[in-house]
Amino acid sequence: MLNNRRGFLQWLALGFGSVAGLWPAFTQRRSARVIAQTPEPEFVKVATVEDLADGPFKVENAFGDNTPTLWLSGDPEDPDSLLALDAACPHAGCDVNWRGENYVCPCHGSAFAADGSRTRGPANADLTAYEVKVEDGEILVAKA
Repeated sequence: MLNNRRGFLQWLALGFGSVAGLWPAFTQRRSARVIAQTPEPEFVKVATVEDLADGPFKVENAFGDNTPTLWLSGDPEDPDSLLALDAACPHAGCDVNWRGENYVCPCHGSAFAADGSRTRGPANADLTAYEVKVEDGEILVAKA
């Protein structure tokens, strides 16, 4: 079969065809393995639901010493859920402050809506959001 050019090309085509036909099986199997190995995030208690009675609540060192400061608030899009936003402005890292209806960076004036989306620069990204859940009146936030 490999004694001439035609035989060699048939063998080569058969080899490439086999690899191409089996490629989806290899990639799906690998993807399933990666998904299965993704660990569940660790949730940490950072506040209680009562802490939000007066509006957004700032939590310094939310996960322990030298960890992010978070703003906790109700989600303006879904009254039954909460938001946890990193207080660090993506522009220069200054902590943003709540100003009644939005967050404002005191360093350079960037502004962010209540959901953390950027409304005014110089920041060019939204505030980082963390996964939140509530259990027995305690607010738990996933460590990033």
